[in-house]
Amino acid sequence: MRPGPQPLGQILKEIIDRWGLQPRVDAVHIIETWAALAGPQINRVTASAWVRNRKLYVRLTSAAWRHTLHLQRAQWCARLNEALGTPMVDEIVFK
Repeated sequence: MRPGPQPLGQILKEIIDRWGLQPRVDAVHIIETWAALAGPQINRVTASAWVRNRKLYVRLTSAAWRHTLHLQRAQWCARLNEALGTPMVDEIVFK
């Protein structure tokens, strides 16, 4: 017997779980949240961002911004996790 209609969100969750895509979905969510939190000024000097082992890496084109953000990395990490609604990032590394 075929199951009845299911909510699309439930079907997507099952597919994400079955294919082991949750870490990639989380990484995209973290990067998008970081971009929204950082704002246009920091985004202008951001070359790339990626997540690996619960660390967010942000490559910057400005040494001045890199230094400033590095000094504030603990506060940025706390703000990011607060915006995410759950602690998903242990550290932010500015490169």
